[in-house]
Amino acid sequence: IGGGGGGSSRSSTSIQALLKDFTPAVEDPNRGPLTPWVRSVISGVELLRNPRYNKGMAFSDDERDKMHLAGLLPPAQFTQEMQVDRVMRNVRALSSPLEQHSHLVGLQERNERLFFRVLLDHIEELMPIIYTPTVGQVCQKYSELFRRPRGIYISSKDRGNVYRILKNWPEKRVKLVVVTDGERVMGLGDLGVQGMGVASAKLNLYTSMGGIDPADTLPVCIDVGTNNQELLDDPLYVGVRQKRETGDQYDDLLDEFMAAIQRRFGERCIVQFEDFSNVNGKRLLERYATSAAVFNDDISGVAAATLAGVIAALPLTGGLVRDHTYLFAGAGETGTGIAEMIAGYIANRTGITVVEARKKIFMLDSKGLVTRARAETDEDMAFHKLPYAHDGLPECTSVLEAVRLIRPTALIGVRRHDRSFRSGALSGNEGDYAAGGSTGTNAAASGYASPASSHRPRLFNREVLEEMGKNCQNPLIFALSRPAAIAECTAEEAYAATDGRCIFSGGCPVTPFTLPDGKVVAPRPSTSAYVFPGVGLGLMLADASRVRDPMLIAAAEAVAALVTEEDRAMGAVYPDIANIRGVSAHVAARVAGKCYEMGVATTQGRPPNHERLVEMAKQHMYNPHYRSYT
Repeated sequence: IGGGGGGSSRSSTSIQALLKDFTPAVEDPNRGPLTPWVRSVISGVELLRNPRYNKGMAFSDDERDKMHLAGLLPPAQFTQEMQVDRVMRNVRALSSPLEQHSHLVGLQERNERLFFRVLLDHIEELMPIIYTPTVGQVCQKYSELFRRPRGIYISSKDRGNVYRILKNWPEKRVKLVVVTDGERVMGLGDLGVQGMGVASAKLNLYTSMGGIDPADTLPVCIDVGTNNQELLDDPLYVGVRQKRETGDQYDDLLDEFMAAIQRRFGERCIVQFEDFSNVNGKRLLERYATSAAVFNDDISGVAAATLAGVIAALPLTGGLVRDHTYLFAGAGETGTGIAEMIAGYIANRTGITVVEARKKIFMLDSKGLVTRARAETDEDMAFHKLPYAHDGLPECTSVLEAVRLIRPTALIGVRRHDRSFRSGALSGNEGDYAAGGSTGTNAAASGYASPASSHRPRLFNREVLEEMGKNCQNPLIFALSRPAAIAECTAEEAYAATDGRCIFSGGCPVTPFTLPDGKVVAPRPSTSAYVFPGVGLGLMLADASRVRDPMLIAAAEAVAALVTEEDRAMGAVYPDIANIRGVSAHVAARVAGKCYEMGVATTQGRPPNHERLVEMAKQHMYNPHYRSYT
């Protein structure tokens, strides 16, 4: 301000007068609105800010010159491989999974292709970071961490305008939608709009594992409120501040949403329901199954993955799937969904009825063994449990009693609701904790902590596991509840109690360990990620109009067929997740083939054979390698 060589000075009055000239003027309310616009072909800074096309330091000299990037980047040039190495170095340097997740999401917001290349190259290491268990902690802190929206948010206040809202999404050819209402987010309960974190993470797996183009996907949150008072009282909560809507109002909004999806993206747009409550999950699936291509991964995907593990274990257990006697600890929609798929598989392979197949499957809920006597007196028994309310069984109020009575050869734990841990047959016995206790600290270390994941005893305690070891030579023990703090048991506990004879799979990753005889075992977790990416891709290959259970059974068979003798020798009944794109290609081929067989494929021409479908699946997969712009 006092420039020049004369050393002149100005009064404070004149300085204030000059500063006044730089004060932004208040916008004239009479002026018309400003219309934001961008060029149709982006270059320069706009190109660097567009995550779909940005390549960061990988732009070549020619691209930098012709795309007006000269001077906007440091002079060095990196290959995408070098960028991947740098990202992984930064990720590994971070101290917590939440920080690592945040770093990767930040990369996705800057450079989409690099993000998916990193996931594809390091999926085994990064899956626990980008999905479970870390995504649970992300959902808990979603409002606090919220930076950039991704997807569509539809609230109860948008009733009557859902189609108009969907038109705001820039992509017109969406083929796959993952929708959630956030009422039952993993083991964390009602998180309202914060459940969007799982929907977004799931689509990242559809792309990285199943090769579905991210431009073809859309995460959606139906925000009808939350009954989580802690969230309602949180000033930073980003959702609707009201108690959750139910009844006709809820159904009307979902009806409008499904109609708007088909109107906007076509009748064959796949809709996957995610983290809906036990009350709504199966009900909504049945409501729209005859009019849209819908499925629920919490029910069908988990069921297919579990069935795949049972089939893959047959060379170790001997016999057939029908030869097992099954006991489920947890009789919610997930447990009965698995049971129904197993029964359907048995019926299809043996020619018996599903009703007959169910006779070897038993359910234990929080009140005890599900029996006909209970069904006749318990007015609150859920409808989906009734097919497994067998006659002639005495009352059992614990897992141990049920194991001694039924003598199952396959014990499957799927207690998913917080009520399961408070009291009753699924609460476990006090003192039956994992080594080191089951404190909130351990829960946090497993990915997230919650009221349902602290001070929870093991449901499959040593006595239960020893009884399973008496029932057959190689019992199946699937402890599928997660996170680790609420798992029914660990792999080490199952092997120790059965003298190393069991076949184990859980819902959480297992660190390889050594048995007393020196054998190293490394069971792989049972996850629907083996199934849903390939199912989505297969439905797209066939341009399917509907989703049916035989398609999910075909997916399970495809996964099981890829388990090798080497896998089984190390205690694994699932393929190596590092080869997941190959797994997804075979799953997609089997699903697409089943679509043709069932008459729901709408693609023209003669149905391709399996080998051709596998090749088509691989060719269809999204390639995250950079493309040249010049």
